[in-house]
Amino acid sequence: MKEKGSLDPRGREFAFRVGLSMAFLLVVHLHYLNVHLGADVNFPALYVIGAAYLLYSVATYYFYHVLSLKGSLRVMAALIDIATLCTAIHFSGGVESYTFLFLGLAALIGGVYGDVGGAALASVLAMAGYGVVAALDARPVEGYNLAQALLLRYGYLLGISVLETYILDLLLKDRKRLRMLYDVSQSSSRGPALHSVLKEVTQRTAEELRAEVGLVMFYEEGSRSLVVQQPATGIDFSTTSRLWIPLDSDNLLAASFRDGTPLLLYRQQCRSLDAEELLPGYPLVDLIACPLEARGKRIGLLVLANKLSRRGFGRRDLNLALMLAPNVSLFLDNALLFRRSEEKVAQLTSLIRVVDVINTVTNLDQLYNLALDVIKGLFAADRALINLLDTQSGTMRTVRSFGYRADQEEGRPGRPYEMVENCYMLQHDEVFLCTDTLTDRRCPNMLVSRETRSVMCAPMVAGKKVYGILHMTSRYPNAFDQEDATLAKAIGEQIGLALERAQLFEEISQLAITDEMTGLYNTRHLKRVLGEEIKRSLRYMRPFSFIMLDIDYFKNYNDRLGHLRGDEVLRIIANLLQQNTREVDLVFRYGGEEFSVIIPEVSKEEAYTMAERIRRVIQDHVFPFEEEQPGGNLTVSMGVANFPVDASDAEEVIDNADRALYRAKTQGRNRVCTYDPALDGRTFPPHLTELKGGAAPPPA
Repeated sequence: MKEKGSLDPRGREFAFRVGLSMAFLLVVHLHYLNVHLGADVNFPALYVIGAAYLLYSVATYYFYHVLSLKGSLRVMAALIDIATLCTAIHFSGGVESYTFLFLGLAALIGGVYGDVGGAALASVLAMAGYGVVAALDARPVEGYNLAQALLLRYGYLLGISVLETYILDLLLKDRKRLRMLYDVSQSSSRGPALHSVLKEVTQRTAEELRAEVGLVMFYEEGSRSLVVQQPATGIDFSTTSRLWIPLDSDNLLAASFRDGTPLLLYRQQCRSLDAEELLPGYPLVDLIACPLEARGKRIGLLVLANKLSRRGFGRRDLNLALMLAPNVSLFLDNALLFRRSEEKVAQLTSLIRVVDVINTVTNLDQLYNLALDVIKGLFAADRALINLLDTQSGTMRTVRSFGYRADQEEGRPGRPYEMVENCYMLQHDEVFLCTDTLTDRRCPNMLVSRETRSVMCAPMVAGKKVYGILHMTSRYPNAFDQEDATLAKAIGEQIGLALERAQLFEEISQLAITDEMTGLYNTRHLKRVLGEEIKRSLRYMRPFSFIMLDIDYFKNYNDRLGHLRGDEVLRIIANLLQQNTREVDLVFRYGGEEFSVIIPEVSKEEAYTMAERIRRVIQDHVFPFEEEQPGGNLTVSMGVANFPVDASDAEEVIDNADRALYRAKTQGRNRVCTYDPALDGRTFPPHLTELKGGAAPPPA
């Protein structure tokens, strides 16, 4: 990248040649000011030389790219420059003292060609040219000691050439350093992202010091380690992803960062060290490391190294790296600040989105999953739990988690989350933040394992009610800070409000599908669940059975003892059904004195056995005032149908179970009948009025 105000090589050479010729002609005309040059001046020859040199300057300017002044042409151009200068001095009267003002300009011809080698070449050619001029000069003035003059002038020429070569070397190096810093600053201003700044810094510093590897290691407080950042020069991502050095290790790079001292390892030193002692798993032949500091705090290391190069680093390379380090630190610190600001904006944006999404979630399972995703996205947590408070038992229950093994999950709920009264966060009503479990023992129930170093707990609250806890851990110390605690508190409050709303919504939804008297599911929910069960049965090729149950002579009982006694019987039978069915079975109040049961993955024969057992349990149960019922006790009749054996859809399952129930009623009640197409054909009216609460019952 070209700096502002600097000429390209073609313009620089042209300006140098024109300036040199015009300056020389000006000096040789000093005789008009009574300045004696020591000999006669051959003005015609000087004018011819000056004009020819100007034409040469113009020609090289316009045909610069055609000539491509490199290699041998470069040497030829330097010879022309030196020869012209020497010839002009000769025709101005010899090697007089005044003309030595121009000898120093010869060394600067090297500046035309852009490096120290050009300056050294120009100096050698100048000395050779002036030697020829001195040998051919046969007109010394009176009192002129040629040997003394030659010695003096050659000494002067040598001294000024060495001095100007050294100055030029410093100028060129400083210019390169300034150009590098300028390029990096321009890159930072165009794109302050850390990735682009790292790429520019590693590439340019590696070029400047001719290093094969250039990388930056940042210090991570959470893990107390030096971690290589991408992009890096001369080293791929798969390698850098494995390069991290604990700060408390004996690694020389870790020691350099801890002590704040630069590190220079020569080739012999690197060979005497194991590669694992420098960059783990990455062999190097020589290395420079400079601590990077910004705002009075060390932020990382600038590392330059070679893998195969025969050129080793020296003290000058280390000094140059130390000169670059403060500016590199500034660029990287600004990039880090920019990244942190971006992360903060991203956190706030995520919080806004979380709030928007949470406000639309009414399902508890969806809410738990969303809360877990929020923890994964916003915090540096290795493990997390979402625990709900059970106010009745005084314990906590884990509803979602990540990072824990299956055997660890099976222990929930249990210690250490057994009793709510032992929770530090709930006792102090604030976010619990533990940056290092080795030194902070405020809460004995932090789920601390050997690899856990940081813990943060935030309450899920709505108003003054605490619904649960967001529990996060990390294997690194200082993984969470006060900003994380503030953010976790805000998220916990939003999730708490959503929990309150979701629980209320589920309660309302539950009321819509629940029979108020018995607490069982109602007919509306039966139709939805039965449809889902049929789909599941067809998908997995697994049958299910369906039971219809009706209380025998319930209308007599209800009319004789009143509706309150009848309602009590309905509740007792509902409890008996729930107690004598499996957890996967679903019990419904179908309507009036009828109940139904869905029994997944059970054949009709197995369902008959289960129904018979339920019938006997109800028959043996002592109901209030049942002695006045026919037979001396209160009984039930049941019909059983199976899908897909007896039906092809939900309506047919209910209808055929009802037909089997009708047959049980007509055969004397207090019995179980399974659907049989031969016995329960279409000639049987499935919904007799009395069986649904109407006229006289069929004969016993």
